[in-house]
Amino acid sequence: MFTKSLFNKKDIVAVALSGGKDSVCLLHLLITHALNLGITVKAINVEHGIRGESSLSDSQFVKDLCKKFNVELKTYSVNVPFFASQNGYSEEQAARILRYECFDNALIDGFCNKIATAHHSDDNAETVLFNLFRGSALSGVCGIKEISENGKIIRPLLNCTREQIEEYVKQNNLPFVHDETNDLTNYSRNYIRKEIMPVIASRFNGAKKAINRFSSLASLDEKLLCNLAENLIDGNSVTFTDELNLPLFNRACLKVMQKLGITKDFESVHLTALYNLKHNQTGKRIELKKGVVAYKSRNKVVFEKQEETKASVYSITIPCKIETARYTVVLEKVDQMQGEGLFFDKDKLPKNAVLRFRNTGDTIIAFGGKTKTLKKFFNDKKIDARISKNMPIIAMENHVLAVCPIDISEDIKVDETTKDIIKITCLRKGE
Repeated sequence: MFTKSLFNKKDIVAVALSGGKDSVCLLHLLITHALNLGITVKAINVEHGIRGESSLSDSQFVKDLCKKFNVELKTYSVNVPFFASQNGYSEEQAARILRYECFDNALIDGFCNKIATAHHSDDNAETVLFNLFRGSALSGVCGIKEISENGKIIRPLLNCTREQIEEYVKQNNLPFVHDETNDLTNYSRNYIRKEIMPVIASRFNGAKKAINRFSSLASLDEKLLCNLAENLIDGNSVTFTDELNLPLFNRACLKVMQKLGITKDFESVHLTALYNLKHNQTGKRIELKKGVVAYKSRNKVVFEKQEETKASVYSITIPCKIETARYTVVLEKVDQMQGEGLFFDKDKLPKNAVLRFRNTGDTIIAFGGKTKTLKKFFNDKKIDARISKNMPIIAMENHVLAVCPIDISEDIKVDETTKDIIKITCLRKGE
């Protein structure tokens, strides 16, 4: 029922377990075949902070299920509505971003070396239509990859249908929970699944299979074009081509942009503007997203990562590793306050706290309990504004809780009541 070639002996595979029918099916399948595959099965649950008590109840179900199956579980709690509002994302986009950040943290933390998600062939067909309706390029209609993130994310059920999964769950009498947001058609993917796909299927027999076959063929074409585009890339620059090779130029630019952190935040207008640099003078610049700029240099377009902006906001989960342009910030639980770094009480950190950079109006409760502006704080520390504007801070609105890597607010300091100590390690890149 699933692709065995995705697994290697001694893999530690964590199932992304929501408690829904699909992920419970995947967990049971992998547990059943773990011995033959030579793998260890674990689970990850992300509570998105969207559905209140219902969401917490689902996470409790997952904990009970893992206990029943004797599966080690790592749980994360994030605030999707807050993250979406702060960054201009839809809740669908925000949930996916935060979910995959949690997956990254589990991999970095050594909890597992692969994460298995329960995407299936129906999900793939719906994704192809979703991207097509958004006006996606060829890469968007390639659908969901069976393997992504350099082999770290796998989707063993991608060739299975929803009907096959439902039958497996029924035959094995597996318990599951139902996420009521899956019934809300104001979410685009739900609308496609519940409203559009049934109409298509009633008119065109085998439509889902045909869409999946189309996405498979598109993937082969996309792979060839991307391989050819590599010839245009030199470091962080792309060589201009004639009009006939515009598809290769676009793909080469996207590869460099992705390397610099621009993944989903680009539009076709950006690619058009980049190609139009060909007709401009050397030095002409274009501002992209994520602090990246591109400029013309002779017969090339060169991409550079600029300084962080005030708009840069990073969600916090524990443990986590956050990469900014100039710093790497790691938050991890420790048993005691040892070594270099900052330490704080996990229970004192507000749920909506984020990592960002200084804003006008920021204040901090410094040593001794005195509140001062962040500007005065830096002045007292004799830290130049050119440096302080790029220092990561942890804050709740304008209330600063930590200035990395130099100080912690009195609000979250470790004391005799602290149960969980969190260490912040902040390293400037290049040091």
